[in-house]
Amino acid sequence: MGLTKDYQRITCAGVCNVVNSTNGMIQAVDKVICAASACESINFYNLRTGEMANSIRRDNHQVTAFKFSPNKRFLAIGYDDGEIHLYDRKNDDNNKPVIFDGHKRGINTLAFSHDGFTLASGGKDSLIILWDVLNESGKYRLNGHTDSITQLQFTIDNKYLVSSSKDTSIRFWDVSSHSCFYTISESISEIYGFALIKNDQLLVVGSAEVELIVYELNWLNQIKEDEELQDSNEKNNQTKKRKLISEPLVGSDFIEEDSDQGNTIIRSKRRGRLIRQAKGRALQLAVSPDEAVICVLGGDVIMDIFRVYDNDEAKKRLAKKLRKAKRKLEIKDDDEEQEKITEAEISKDVTIFISRIGEFRSESKLKWIDYTGEFSKKDENGRQYRIYGMQSNNTLHGITVAVDFKTNEVQSESLANLNKRGHRSDVRCFAVAENNRTFVSGSADSGIIWDLNSLLPINRFEADEMKDLISAFYVPGDKYVIFGSKDGALFIFDLATCDLINEYKKAHDGGIWSIVGLPNKSGFVTVGSDKKAHFWEYQMVTEIGNARILKLNQIRSTELEDEILCATISPNGRFIIFGLLNFTARVHYLDSLKFFLSLYGHSLPVMCLDVDIESKLVVTGSSDKGCKIWGLDFGDCHKSLYGHSDAVTAVKFNKSTEEKLLFSAGKDGKIIQWDAIKFNKIQILDGHFAEIRDMIFTYDGRTLISSSHDKSIRIWEETDELVVLSEQEAAEIEKDYLEKMIDAEDIIPGEGKDSDAELATKKSVETIKSTETILEAIEIIRTEKREKESNSKHADHPLIVAYGSTSHEHFILDAIHRIRPAHLERSLLMVPFGYVPEIIKSLTKCIEDHYRIELSTRILLFLFKIHHNYISRSINLFPLIDDLRLRIPAEIEEVRDKISFNSAALKLLKLQLEDRDNVKIFKDVSQIDGKGKKSKKKPGERAALIRAKV
Repeated sequence: MGLTKDYQRITCAGVCNVVNSTNGMIQAVDKVICAASACESINFYNLRTGEMANSIRRDNHQVTAFKFSPNKRFLAIGYDDGEIHLYDRKNDDNNKPVIFDGHKRGINTLAFSHDGFTLASGGKDSLIILWDVLNESGKYRLNGHTDSITQLQFTIDNKYLVSSSKDTSIRFWDVSSHSCFYTISESISEIYGFALIKNDQLLVVGSAEVELIVYELNWLNQIKEDEELQDSNEKNNQTKKRKLISEPLVGSDFIEEDSDQGNTIIRSKRRGRLIRQAKGRALQLAVSPDEAVICVLGGDVIMDIFRVYDNDEAKKRLAKKLRKAKRKLEIKDDDEEQEKITEAEISKDVTIFISRIGEFRSESKLKWIDYTGEFSKKDENGRQYRIYGMQSNNTLHGITVAVDFKTNEVQSESLANLNKRGHRSDVRCFAVAENNRTFVSGSADSGIIWDLNSLLPINRFEADEMKDLISAFYVPGDKYVIFGSKDGALFIFDLATCDLINEYKKAHDGGIWSIVGLPNKSGFVTVGSDKKAHFWEYQMVTEIGNARILKLNQIRSTELEDEILCATISPNGRFIIFGLLNFTARVHYLDSLKFFLSLYGHSLPVMCLDVDIESKLVVTGSSDKGCKIWGLDFGDCHKSLYGHSDAVTAVKFNKSTEEKLLFSAGKDGKIIQWDAIKFNKIQILDGHFAEIRDMIFTYDGRTLISSSHDKSIRIWEETDELVVLSEQEAAEIEKDYLEKMIDAEDIIPGEGKDSDAELATKKSVETIKSTETILEAIEIIRTEKREKESNSKHADHPLIVAYGSTSHEHFILDAIHRIRPAHLERSLLMVPFGYVPEIIKSLTKCIEDHYRIELSTRILLFLFKIHHNYISRSINLFPLIDDLRLRIPAEIEEVRDKISFNSAALKLLKLQLEDRDNVKIFKDVSQIDGKGKKSKKKPGERAALIRAKV
């Protein structure tokens, strides 16, 4: 048996350049700090200083949605694999979130109830799931939508949930009955968002159309029997009536109601449509804290601003429109026209209570915005709002919107941004300094020099005519940087000042795809889409003032039969190799440029190539999704490597002479490490979430740098952990087996395939492992009982001792207690019924001992629900059930009384301490409005302030 070769595991050591994801979200934390999603992280930025204050990261999973609770204490983050991580920001340990796992696909939207105790999530799998924040578990799953969920929002009383979906419908759900009681499906296109305002009476819906649809919602309330009625017979005979919770909007009496669909909770009326100026779909409807302004984002740079009028203002606008109409009729003096224009017709005008008053234009597309919780009053009629805006060009902006409510004039301005933290477009090229301390990156707008240790930008390279940079090169000595552009120009920058010192506009007639340095460091080679390769040499020229600057001199050139996409020079300086559009790579002698070898075998153009450090092997990557390893002596193909699901965009050999390893990157977002001798796939570097543009090694070979369409630049380094191929293969086989188990859904008693509500959690690896934990605990107890019967001096199982359990029954509950609450129900569902009686008997004993009564009761009720038919027919379990029927309510009532007694005692103690010391305890300064007038304190009164974490 041969020896197994081990390799060093490579992990992502750092990320830079990415400020926010292209399709990410932004949330305001306070008036200075905001949170934005950036690939796998949630980054907290201070827009006043431009620095990153904090970051929450989960490797290899992209953030798709996140939401703060109303009091900013909880932060829920949804990922592309359907998991939701809930962080309590008052706890210092942010590395241990509560994990909710119920969606099969990515999370689209999250919404907290107004009390912050319930979290609703909507995903691409068309499911809505409600989660209990305090109990850290799932409540139930709502079925009904047939396409991706786009937005969720609770009503003010938290009794109902409103959802929108790409299936062109808006649904209203009863939180208590777990059912949908009303549906609005009048839209003819996908719905992307809505705004529920004016005490839940006004619903503004945004879709793929250029118009917003406005609905009036009238909520009904059941009148209870009149307390003044003395006669019980009259009270029983009195019918229950329905009335509106609040007064209808202006002009509601003249609008016909839509179909009530048999519900007794809500009535809706379609009030009209509002035209947007922004093109494309309505991505988001953001409501100001005072619900007076709605900002609507579209598919371009325009943000439409709408004003919402209160009832008094709406009545005045209606009266004004009526007077205006009457004056027009008096001028025309037309009786027919007077009959047509009535109060009913004018009342149907939706602009009575909502109208467009202005817009904000940004430099790039706005993808998401959020209001800060504060707004300032400029004068009696004006207010100023602060907005955080996320743009599609990898930057955030702090925007102020000033609205004059008397004249409806809008003034908006961008006051702060994070433009200096990275590129505005994709990074297409890299170059590394010889000292391995810095590297430069080029994009469509500029070049940036980065510190390799801190991963912060040092300076920028910008010029008026410089655009679409696709190649970069450090001049030996690390004093100058050269960029090549897509229009065939070369730009030389001084690294010390970052000034442009020279420019060659027509170096090539097409894009310069690669710049390769000569081995003797006297110059470099450029190749382009004009089928030519130009050789340049450096010249130091003395200018006026004794300043020496770098200039280039073209010494020779060669032309090939097709467009050159890439080039490299062997480390021994003997060969130059070109990758061509005609699916081949050509090897030429560097000194004479004579043809040596043609490497043919790819079925699509050769996009990239590289030579190993010993100049013996060549690797080529192609658009045919494969890599080929060639011998440089005879041009024979040693091996074809296929591991990517899309075109290969970059290949690199490592710098070590001990082992020949190569890395390939593709449009599938993966970097794969290969053994170039044994041709084994060693490991996959997951981290990028879009196609990879370029990849480069530092000169010492210790660091790999890669860039992607997701705007991120990632640094990869070796760790001390070893990769054993045999263990890795076994882990992949086990992973496939677990995925098959997860795909086999369990049948839940009492739930049909088309039911509105189901269990919140889904079957996963964690739930399977949790089930195995329960079964293992029961098997241990069974073994322990048998051993005790045969040997009275038998020592307890080590796991029982580790848990600190005082009895066998307590041990089973202790094992279940270690399961995450979010996975508990699904884990119990997979426990075979043969183990259920022992669980019930153990929990009954725990309740008798007053041990974890709340958890025991929860488990028992769930087991009774899913195994009701079997338990009710069991002769052995029937006495236990009859005893629990009386015992559980009494025990729960006792626990409730203890909690109430302790709470009252703490309140009394607080009052006694305040009276004794004349100190106001636990006054939360985060709830104090710093801009308001200072309250006058009574003489001698002091306040002990405890600042809450933000």
